[in-house]
Amino acid sequence: MTRVKICGIKRVETLALLKKLDVDYVGFVFAQSKRQVDGQTVKSLLSQVPEHPPAVGVFVNPTLQELDDLLADVPLAVIQLHGQETPEYCQQVKARYSLPVWKALAVGGEEDAAAEIARYAGSVDAYLFDTYDPSQAGGTGKRFSWEQIPQLQEACQEKTCIIAGGINTENVSELINRYQAEMIDVSSGVETDGEKDAEKIKTLVERVKGA
Repeated sequence: MTRVKICGIKRVETLALLKKLDVDYVGFVFAQSKRQVDGQTVKSLLSQVPEHPPAVGVFVNPTLQELDDLLADVPLAVIQLHGQETPEYCQQVKARYSLPVWKALAVGGEEDAAAEIARYAGSVDAYLFDTYDPSQAGGTGKRFSWEQIPQLQEACQEKTCIIAGGINTENVSELINRYQAEMIDVSSGVETDGEKDAEKIKTLVERVKGA
């Protein structure tokens, strides 16, 4: 079964719905973004929804002090890094907090994705593949060329391969049926006018389970 992470959560109603739908992970964006939230907000949201799905914190080039301050208050289950963090930094974060680290890698830019995967081998627990955009570190809502997925999956070997970028209710069945995606990460694809849409979330989860 394909696992689902819904990212960019800002409202308690959305978090409660994701718990009810038994979504695998919920993502909170701590980096600069229109979906950015702060630690106090996330702490409050999580406390209002007991037994919520595991919380993933999304960061871009955070300092260890920033992570220290946030993790002192917020019970994250995973740290997702979307910037230019080095393999050494990823290892340091894993060891310091005893939490899984997911590294986002851009697809479609000048970097060779397979070489980047190899560079982080042993330093991270999962790779998240998002569409390259020179102006932002993720959340573009654009899909990369899915024909590249089999090579990415092969290069990941035993590590989890997460597909992000431009996934929505209309194309998620194709993604799962054609490429057997192990895990997907969706944000703008379940939004209407920049806000999470409960009906789109329900439809997406239904289609994942149906596929």
